[in-house]
Amino acid sequence: MPDVVIADASCLILLEKIGAPALLQQLFGRVLVTDIVAGEYGLPLPA
Repeated sequence: MPDVVIADASCLILLEKIGAPALLQQLFGRVLVTDIVAGEYGLPLPA
């Protein structure tokens, strides 16, 4: 399994809706999000 993932806004939004925004980091270790994706997400990103 990769140790880095590049996330798009849709997966971040869906994870927020189910109350699991930190799941990507737990699965992949490092999550990269572009400024555009962060803007589309519209909420503070999990640490």
